Amino acid sequence: MNTYRIMFFFLMLIALSSCAFAPGMNMEKEQFTTQDVNHNDFRQSVTIQTINGQLIADQLAALLSASTAGLPEELQENAAAYQYLIAPQDVLKITIWDHPELTSPEGNIQALSGTLVYDDGTIFYPYIGSVHVAGKTMEEVRRLLTNGLKSYIEKPQVGVQVTSFRGRLAYVTGQVSKPGALALNDQPLTMMNAISQVGGALPGADLQHAILTRDGKTYPLDLFSLYERGHSSLNVLLRDGDVVNIPDNELNKVFVLGELAKPASLFVKNDKLTLAEVISDSQGFGNAANTSQVYVIRGRHTSLAEKATDPKTQQIPMDRFDNLAQLEIYHLDATSPEALMLADQFRLHARDVVYVSPTELKRFSRVFADIGKIVNTTAQTFILQRTLFK
Repeated sequence: MNTYRIMFFFLMLIALSSCAFAPGMNMEKEQFTTQDVNHNDFRQSVTIQTINGQLIADQLAALLSASTAGLPEELQENAAAYQYLIAPQDVLKITIWDHPELTSPEGNIQALSGTLVYDDGTIFYPYIGSVHVAGKTMEEVRRLLTNGLKSYIEKPQVGVQVTSFRGRLAYVTGQVSKPGALALNDQPLTMMNAISQVGGALPGADLQHAILTRDGKTYPLDLFSLYERGHSSLNVLLRDGDVVNIPDNELNKVFVLGELAKPASLFVKNDKLTLAEVISDSQGFGNAANTSQVYVIRGRHTSLAEKATDPKTQQIPMDRFDNLAQLEIYHLDATSPEALMLADQFRLHARDVVYVSPTELKRFSRVFADIGKIVNTTAQTFILQRTLFK
């Protein structure tokens, strides 16, 4: 009999202590400390911020500021001042008026095919010989040939055109209809023109996190602001060798956990997903939800944009979200009248976790459900022992 009393006392002690460790997160304290698993320098005090009108206003102001930040100075070029520079593998058409023997010194075949710019950047022209034309404009080559022919022709009239632009290329890759190389020509190739030429972005494209690689450096480009918000300053003028990559949207998920009817992971595209949409898409709160305890847990990471602008990091990282830098937690009391209006204005970021706490009664019932299993197993064990050792 004493054995049963001891066992009962022991189980009650477990029950009372287990209430503090009930399943589910408990974030009712206004402040707590987080620490990374490696015990490095990620130790900080994290304050739970209340989702209210002021927070929404600050969020929208930050979003507007980020979308109008503009381009780095080295990417700012005037398309009106653009001039095409001849490159190796281009084909030129050179015309000498009133001198068909110079316009087509080797017959009609050359007149049709033009004059190829060799890999060393030169062409060969009668009387003048080897002429270096790479890196020069068509007008500069025209003047160069005119001066070279003056010793042989009185007042030569020279015309120079590029008939085949093959020497300078830019590339568009990723989530576009026809990724590939685009030839630069005598018309400036802007970002919008380039994407149009490759058939436009696919539905699964993440326009907000496009990347331009130029001369070994990477630059983040918010093409969503260019297309949807009309920020023409982001319409970059592309150069020879530029690579534009438009990634997919696979990494941009929000995770919905806790007491919702249908916890899930949802895609956030171009910062358009709100807390209200997430709750709605998860079919609303569950029966055991504590609607006064709705949390958004945001791990601010070192993003691809930040890495791209870091002078020490000039290669594209494999993961945009591989370095946790700061933890932010936001709290919404969904029992208040204005809660749904606030939730509809609170924008979620990629990799946010939305968590809805259970009620205290539900937490308590879960504890005793677990204890009931322990009691049942323990009782069966004692009965079996008494049966075997009578």
